[in-house]
Amino acid sequence: MGWIQKGIRKVMVVCVLMSGGTLGAQAAASFDQDHADWTEILASRVHDGGLVDYRGLRRDRRAFDAYLAALESVTAEDLQGWSAPQRQAFWINAYNAFAAQLVLDHAPEESIRELGELEHDILAKQSGTPLFHFAAVCASTSCPALRPAAYTGAELDRQLEARARLFLADPAKNDPRVVGGRLPVSKIFDWAEDEWGQYPGGVRAILREFGPASWTEDAAFAAARLKYRSYDWSLNRWSPKDSTP
Repeated sequence: MGWIQKGIRKVMVVCVLMSGGTLGAQAAASFDQDHADWTEILASRVHDGGLVDYRGLRRDRRAFDAYLAALESVTAEDLQGWSAPQRQAFWINAYNAFAAQLVLDHAPEESIRELGELEHDILAKQSGTPLFHFAAVCASTSCPALRPAAYTGAELDRQLEARARLFLADPAKNDPRVVGGRLPVSKIFDWAEDEWGQYPGGVRAILREFGPASWTEDAAFAAARLKYRSYDWSLNRWSPKDSTP
């Protein structure tokens, strides 16, 4: 699995250089804050449940590589001139795009677990809310579903809240109700405790604010003990056989 470490180091170097201002082959003053090129790619290659048509994405490689090049052209000086939501949207899109790049380059059977290093070293420091965890996709089945459109600074709060609700209501990620005084939830809540704790009220407040009615309207919810479900690291790959007739 040496390719993973090598690929992660490459992504980390790119991201650190972008944040440090040593990349930028072209001016990024006209950078598209709507990330329209990424949205066009995602809209055609992300299917129900956030499954990704990586074969199709590989056929879009020219357009995909052009988007990656646009990301890499942004410098620290450019980022400093943007609003905080624009910067946060940029890093979330960059994370998801570079994760997809690693899959295309190395065709793994499992997701890129080591992307946690990028998630915590870059995204957590750049984001103003731990809700970014509902948007960052490490290419695994148990990850939040990849959104079929880019994140944008202008709509970021609404987009993250919507992804939080979608993830928490997904029975493939979290159990739909409290049983025996326990609520089985995604393993992601057991990780990055400090980051989740930055939200007022912590994990419990997030579950209460964005969780489904089957939780929040249950009198047992407030005292329920959280139980963390096992994590499925298999690749979030879509294939034609996944299509419904």
